[in-house]
Amino acid sequence: MRRNLRMAVVISLVLGPSGVALADLESDFKDAVSKEGCESIPYSDLRGNCTSQQTGVTDWCKNSSRPVTCGSESITRDLKKKVEDSKKNVDNLKQKKRDLEDKKSRATDDKEKDRLGKEIEQCERDLYDGNKAVDQAVADVDARKKLVEDALYNIEKCIDYRRAVMNVFASAQDKVRGETDAKIVAFARQLRDKYEESKRGHEIAIKDKENARSTCKDSRP
Repeated sequence: MRRNLRMAVVISLVLGPSGVALADLESDFKDAVSKEGCESIPYSDLRGNCTSQQTGVTDWCKNSSRPVTCGSESITRDLKKKVEDSKKNVDNLKQKKRDLEDKKSRATDDKEKDRLGKEIEQCERDLYDGNKAVDQAVADVDARKKLVEDALYNIEKCIDYRRAVMNVFASAQDKVRGETDAKIVAFARQLRDKYEESKRGHEIAIKDKENARSTCKDSRP
């Protein structure tokens, strides 16, 4: 009985409250202070979770193949106006052609008929180009719509992952606050401040993406 009690006392002196050897814990904290990001977390479970979520941040927030911004709202307005202007130009050309054909049908002079015929031919070429311009303008609006919807989806994923990482740092911050061993208190204080800075960085990034999300919603064609 006494032997078991002595063993328990020895173990409690050697191990911290979580069962981790204090020497190892001190080494982990000292190592963590010199690192940044997820690697600055001395607890393996939280560090692993942070690293996993940070991979999502990299993939959804920093991947050039996934847009997380829509640019200015004026881009959509300009593209839609181009569609309207292109269609109006086609309508004007159609009316111009009808007027020319009417004049030609009433013309009695051969030279006048020939001149009007050439104008009609040019008008038909202009109409061909005008219809192509309409098709292109419509395609540009469709492409804009896809980009906006893709960006909105990507932004939501980005925000989710950033919040997840921020929450891990909040958990790590709470945990280091609870450390009382004299050998790691100073390290814990440094890490607490480091995590606060990391949290603030993610908060700023999330606010930026929330603003981008609002712009994208207002940019829907």
